[in-house]
Amino acid sequence: MLCLCLISGISRIACAQSFRGERLFYLVNSLESKQSFFQHADEISIVCPDVYQIDSLGVIYGEMDMRILTTARQKHIRVIPLFASFDQHAIHELLNRPASRLEAIRMMIAYARQFGFAGWQFDLENISVADRDAYTSFYKQAADSLHAHGLWISCAVVKAEQSTPMNAHPSYERYVYENWSGAFDLPAIAAVSDFVSIMTYDQHTALTPPGPVAGYPWMERIIQYVLSLGIPAEKFSLGVPLYSDYWYPVGDPVHGAHSTRDEINYATVQDLIHRFQLHPQWLDDQKESMAYWENGGVFDWLFIEDVRSFELRWQLAAKYHLRGISAWVLGAEDPAIWKYLSHQIHGQSK
Repeated sequence: MLCLCLISGISRIACAQSFRGERLFYLVNSLESKQSFFQHADEISIVCPDVYQIDSLGVIYGEMDMRILTTARQKHIRVIPLFASFDQHAIHELLNRPASRLEAIRMMIAYARQFGFAGWQFDLENISVADRDAYTSFYKQAADSLHAHGLWISCAVVKAEQSTPMNAHPSYERYVYENWSGAFDLPAIAAVSDFVSIMTYDQHTALTPPGPVAGYPWMERIIQYVLSLGIPAEKFSLGVPLYSDYWYPVGDPVHGAHSTRDEINYATVQDLIHRFQLHPQWLDDQKESMAYWENGGVFDWLFIEDVRSFELRWQLAAKYHLRGISAWVLGAEDPAIWKYLSHQIHGQSK
């Protein structure tokens, strides 16, 4: 048995070492995120700046830092920005107004020409399931136009383990399905996409009790579900969290006292560990670390993404021969991931 376990472990390591997956990293308009990009551009295949919004009229607006484009050109990195909206009403108006859809497509092409973008990623979230067909139609329309201009199209897809609401917490699962996951016709979207980024993180949020950022078994179930739909592995980019989650209680005049969650960077994780003298424990089943401690009579919770959890999620993408990873977000990471990636991609450590 020991021999078989050793062979299995060696096989996983060999698979990961031969994996040269695409490395998409999301970037936001913060100093930490930009500095991380400038320092580690050699390990990045695609940078996806999250700097644009879209409104109900199809107007895409935002500010692109020209230094990102200069570095990307020098390092031969594709720039595929995303445009985002979480406003359900505005998204409905956009999807159901032909003029708004045409304006959005016109702007995508115009910005791509102006700045040399390789394409666009759609990041529309909090879409009503009633707009599922309208979203698919708009996405296909955009794909036709972008491809005709030699541009890539990609979609950030809200994660799901099945095509119907889960059975465990009916009211919660109904809400998630009707407002988040149910709007994505993944086979239809993937068919016209150059790739899709499945957002396999935020397993637990401020709407749930504390739990892993992205537990390993949960991620693997989503991979298996997506592949079971016939989505080619070479189009499937696995969402990987670089941030950690910190739960604590708050109170305000509008919502009263309640629990909330912050996405925090690795430097803040280390600060909490030192401040409260924490001893995080590794969860072998979930393959990430966690800590909880009493603070003012109630418990705070911390779930940690570090280089150890990153390695295992990279190996998970390798195990299923996926396209690569889509990592959220630059500036939040454990700095040690870059040494690991350099070894995987270049066969050496920097």
